[in-house]
This record gives sequence, structure tokens and C-alpha cells, in this order.
Amino acid sequence: MSKTLKFIGSLLAVLAIVLAVSCEDDDLSATAVNVTSVESDNFYPGDEVSMQGSNFEAVLFVFLENNQIPFQLDGDVLTFTLPDNAPIGEGTVTLVMPDGYIVTRNIEVVARPFPIITALSTSAAPEGGEVTLKGTSLNNVQSVTIGEIEASVVSSTTTELTITVPSGLEENLEAPITVVTSGGEASAPGKFYVGENLLLNGGFELGDGDEFTNWSKFNGGDGMTATTEDGEAFYGRSLRAVGVGGDAWRTQLASDAAATQTDVEYTLSMWIKGQPGTPGDGGNIRFSTTPDALYSANYDITAEWQQIEWVFTANASPASAVLDLGVVADAVYFVDNVTLVATGLSGPQPTEILLNGGFEEGDGDEFTNWSKFNGADLLTATTVADEVRSGDRALRAVGFGSDPWRTQIASDAVPTEDGVEYAVSLWIKAAVGPGDGGIIRMSTAGNGDPQYQADVTVTTEWQKVEWLLTANSTQTQIVLDLGATENAVYFIDDVSVLAPPQEE
Repeated sequence: MSKTLKFIGSLLAVLAIVLAVSCEDDDLSATAVNVTSVESDNFYPGDEVSMQGSNFEAVLFVFLENNQIPFQLDGDVLTFTLPDNAPIGEGTVTLVMPDGYIVTRNIEVVARPFPIITALSTSAAPEGGEVTLKGTSLNNVQSVTIGEIEASVVSSTTTELTITVPSGLEENLEAPITVVTSGGEASAPGKFYVGENLLLNGGFELGDGDEFTNWSKFNGGDGMTATTEDGEAFYGRSLRAVGVGGDAWRTQLASDAAATQTDVEYTLSMWIKGQPGTPGDGGNIRFSTTPDALYSANYDITAEWQQIEWVFTANASPASAVLDLGVVADAVYFVDNVTLVATGLSGPQPTEILLNGGFEEGDGDEFTNWSKFNGADLLTATTVADEVRSGDRALRAVGFGSDPWRTQIASDAVPTEDGVEYAVSLWIKAAVGPGDGGIIRMSTAGNGDPQYQADVTVTTEWQKVEWLLTANSTQTQIVLDLGATENAVYFIDDVSVLAPPQEE
């Protein structure tokens, strides 16, 4: 009853307007206005409504309930836009002509659907990179943010939304993507990183047939194919892999070598699900690297898409990411968006201040930026592959015996700040022989009192020796004291002095 009374009141208001202008429009008073069709019976607030009909030139006003709405005519088509605050539910559209003549048509105004994001084109992109979101109801965008910074919208349809990563976000860190439309708010699934994906073609979009550009099938190649089928592809083109069974490495796909840095933390992730009804509905898989293989724990895979990730510290430069999918025989996996991000390089980074720490520069057995303090004949260059950790050249040192300082080489002085802590390190291994390495240490020289590291026992495998040094001078030399063990043979490479990050 109240709705009827409200409409009658609205109509009386309409008639009052019509009567006020009808005396000026007598030539239109006998025109019959017909609405033959409306493009739809259901509309969202803010939608444009188009009516097909005849004699619309007689229309003076258009009302939705008691609200007048601007309209446009184009021959036999009358269009108007519903207000953004149009009430949800059935509504009456009234066309008003001269002499109180009206035509009505009911339409249904429905709530705009809630946005849903089902997938991303990539799990990592740098500033200025584009990311496409797949889902439903992704049009009518009001805002998109990555982290807390608004991203620009490149294009928007009901099922796809493409955005650009904005500036001002910290690289190599996770930043959630949030979309706000007139229907609600949605967050992208999984983790998205602002930064470069170090793996080329991590989304498997590139490649002919069942081959994947920038990836190599190490084992079980016939069981690894491309798929674009709905329900199998996470986004676009994905990997379909069938487990050979027995060992994880029996179905194995490896990326091209990525530009990793040793001793830096990386996060390797991918989206994966198993096919229902196949053995184990996915079973379990793992990540690994090559060369100098590192292995993740095993991950249980379900029949639903999930993003799994592994955090590791690189031990080789460069290195490839390997997907080990073979442990469960006949298990079927769908894999996409394999992503490698240098999460250990997020935020301000320490600064290398030592020159020629890898001993690459120098002639013969001399080393640029280094001085032989004692036992010069015992300090030579080596280019033997097994004696060099990185690059082409390393230091070979033989212990004189008796005292650490009797075989001794020192870096050029580096600028330091009194009271500030520096991370000093080197890589070393010993040849099989006297003491199988014995002991060494690092010390300092410069315009402050000498400082000494505790003795370190050296083995026949490469090991990293680290020393946190609190500077006591403005100029500091790093001294390698290698003489304690007589005739011990050492190979030293990649000496480093890292100054702490500068606060932004």
C-alpha cells in the first residue's frame, strides 16, 4: 500500500509539470507513444537503458519512480542512464507526454555482482610492468591498489582487468593486489611480488606445441605437455605433467639459468594442482636447483589450485630452478606461474667496499689492490678450475709455519667509520696435505689498533669464513693471516667487506 501511495504521489507531481507545459505543445497531444522493447529487464545501477519504440519525439520527461532522469533520442531509440544510487528492486519508468499522457514500463534494478579474482598473469612484475587479472565482474572499477599505492588501469572487461605496477613500492617484497568495483572489493589470490621474475617464460606462454621456451625437459619429457583447457590452465597456457614414479627427478623440468647471486636469499614459487582421480590426486612434488643441487621439502598437492613456495639461499651463480614432479606414478599435475624473486635483496642493501676481492685483476702472481706483507713467494695466483670458486682466478697460499702472520697478504685500505660494524668474509678450502688445512684467521691494519679474528679451522671443501668487525679507525686494511700451519695449501676467493645499508 505504501509503495502504491508513493507512486500516486510521484505521478501527481509529474502531471503537475505536464499540465504546466501542455498548453504550449497542443500539436503533440494526440501522438501515441509506444515502447516496443527494452534491451533487458534487469539493470545495474549506473547502466544505460535503451528503449525501442515509436513517436518518442513526444516525450517531455523520463522518471524512475519519482526521480527525473535526463534522456537522449536517436530516432526510434530512447536512452537514459540509471543513477548510481538507484534503489535495488523493481522500478517503474514513466515517459511523460503533453496533456498528462504517460506510458510506463517496469524494469528490475539488481545489485551489481561482487568481483572475483581467480588468477593472475604473473606472480611478479617490476615497476611499470603490466599484470592481468582474470575473474568475474571486473568492470566498473573504482580503484586498484598494489600494496597501498594506486595502480593505473590499462583495460577492464567483465572477465579481465589489466593494470600497471606503480612506482613507490619496495622491490622484491610481497604486495597484495586489491580491486574495488561498484559491486564490492576483492583481493588477488596468492602472493604477488613487486620485482623481476628471474625466470624467463615462467608462465609457459611461449613455446611451440608441447615445448616451452627457456625450459628444458631433463627427464620424463613425453609426460610434459602444454594445455590451454579450462580447468587445467591457471592462466593462458600451462604445463601438464605426468609423474613417471619412483623418484622425484624422473619427471623433471628445468629453467634456463637465472642470474642468481651466491649467499643471497631467493623465493621460488609456482601455482599447481593435481587432476582429481589420478593417483594421490597429485601426490607430492619438490623444487631443486642446479648446479650444486639444493632441495626443498616435499609439498602435498591437492585437486585445487595452490601457490607453493620455497625460500633458499643460492649456492651458485647462475643457477636453474628445477621442478621435480616424478615421485608418484601417473599423478597428473597442472603447473603455471613459476616465479623466482630475490627476496633477500629487498630494501636497502649492504655496499661492497673492498676492491678486487675475487683476485681477478693482476699480472702473474701479483694481485691488484693487495700487498704481500710476508711470505711473498708462498702467495701465487691459480686458474685451475677446481681451485677457483668463481671467475677465472683465485689466491693460492702455502703456510710458512710457526706464526699466522708469516704468510700474510693485505688489502688496500678501505674507508670505515669508527664504531660501525662491517661484515667481512672470504671463501677458502685446503688441499689434502699437512693439517688438511690447519688454521687461519683475518686481522686488520690501518690507523687504528690491530684487531684479530678467532682462529678458523679449514677443511678440504669450500667454506665461507665470516667475521663481524667493529671498525676502530677511518682507514682499515683486511689482512689474511695464513701462515700458522706449515706447508698447508689454501685456495682463497671472493673476499668481501660489506658496509651496512644507508638509511633512506
